[in-house]
Amino acid sequence: MDAPVKKIDDELGFIKDHGLSISMAIIFLSGEMAGSGVLALPRSIVGTGPGGLAFIVFFALISIFVGTRLGKCWIMLEERYPELRTQVRDPYPLIAEKAVGRYGRLVALICITLTLYGTGSVYIVLMSGFLNNLMFEAGVELNTCVWMVIVACAMIPITLLGTPNDLWPVAVGALITTVSACIMIVVQIFNDVNDTSSCRYQFNGNWEAEFPKPEVEGFFKAFSSIMFAYAGASTFPTIQADMKDRRKFTFAALVAITILLGIYFPVASIGYFKLGSTVMNNVVESLCDSTLKIVVEVLLLLHLISVFPIILNPPNQFLEELLKIPKKFNIWRCMFRSFIVFFLLFIAESLPNFGSILDLIGGSTITLLTFVFPPFFYMRLVDKSSSNKAWIQRELPMYERITCWAVIIIGFLGGGLATYNAVKNIVSSEFTPPCYVETLKDTIGE
Repeated sequence: MDAPVKKIDDELGFIKDHGLSISMAIIFLSGEMAGSGVLALPRSIVGTGPGGLAFIVFFALISIFVGTRLGKCWIMLEERYPELRTQVRDPYPLIAEKAVGRYGRLVALICITLTLYGTGSVYIVLMSGFLNNLMFEAGVELNTCVWMVIVACAMIPITLLGTPNDLWPVAVGALITTVSACIMIVVQIFNDVNDTSSCRYQFNGNWEAEFPKPEVEGFFKAFSSIMFAYAGASTFPTIQADMKDRRKFTFAALVAITILLGIYFPVASIGYFKLGSTVMNNVVESLCDSTLKIVVEVLLLLHLISVFPIILNPPNQFLEELLKIPKKFNIWRCMFRSFIVFFLLFIAESLPNFGSILDLIGGSTITLLTFVFPPFFYMRLVDKSSSNKAWIQRELPMYERITCWAVIIIGFLGGGLATYNAVKNIVSSEFTPPCYVETLKDTIGE
């Protein structure tokens, strides 16, 4: 049964009797966004030099701006359409539809689905890699592709939960494990660099970090990687719609992204300045073998397990609404969500390169959802207030409208160039056969 609402003021005063508190919304937002993206940040700075650190701060500010605009979009929808004041499965596509029509809804839905399901595939690759490393230390040796199958099967049960309100323990675990792992990564980097007996000095007793000159192409890659790290905008409305008091979402988004910046900046800067060009796409792979590295991998594995159902929840709810699957727990939900996980497994097995998937998603769909759509939808919804006298009348200050268009232009230009660069790198890089092809060859060979 949908939670009832009651009016509390004229500005948007609809509050549910049950829902996420502001503190829990902050945890959901920061826990969902902080994850695999932070692992690629140190490497993304290598191609830009220290200037890439300014990118991280700049994108944090942009994320705050677009996140709060999205929050205001949903507030306007609840003001104007009373039927949206109860539980809603597809808030972002609804914002798109009310702003630009049915085609806007379709485009938004496609972008969100590609982004979050693509991220889910990245998570399967990362989880299998961490699990492979941990089990190898324990004396268990299996092909990474086999671990992907094991991971996918293990993740199905926790993807069956309904809405973000059902997932709050998972969100808490996701944030705690990420913060702890990032602190340990920084500590281990200092240990490796300052200890002359570490792996850094194994083949070169005079090892020092080297820093290549910044390149234009490096900025495109940094754009993709950093955008991926802030890839939370598409889930913002879903979390806001599940809040008890949706008016407080703006504050929750501000705090959550500030927390992210507090995590991202130290890991990226220390990873870059201490390791230089030797830092890997996944910074954990750059750490010397140690007990602390094992703990980091365990924590990150727990984080990925925790956040996996959160990122799949919005597109799952969209498609379940489209397929008329009931909101209550049922066999059809189980079958549909199991199919989705196995589909993501197929993608992960086909493209097992963490970096290539991340750059492509970061430069394309994430850029649209984070840079381009939110400010455009916001301007459209504000301008539409004059079309109905019964609605609260809003006007957009000129400075805010200019800021919106500036963000949109940056998104189009940067995202287009970053996507081109990602596709070029995928095409020009050495072909890696899919996991199932390698397994088939081994089977035939035997």
